[in-house]
Amino acid sequence: MKRPRALFTDGYNSFWHFLFGVIAFYIQYIIPIFVLYQLYDYTDVNLWVDLLEFGLGLICMLAINYITS
Repeated sequence: MKRPRALFTDGYNSFWHFLFGVIAFYIQYIIPIFVLYQLYDYTDVNLWVDLLEFGLGLICMLAINYITS
């Protein structure tokens, strides 16, 4: 059985997941689009890693917004 990769080890792919999370803070309709896109291949061993990278980008923006407001 294949093991999932570690966080942020997939180069630009990981960068884009994180960046889409950052952008989703401003444009919320990106969230369901990204999740549905990831679920399209629900058997992918890295599904949860990709969603976590996206979530971390969103959480970082939420934290920055909380700290600066």
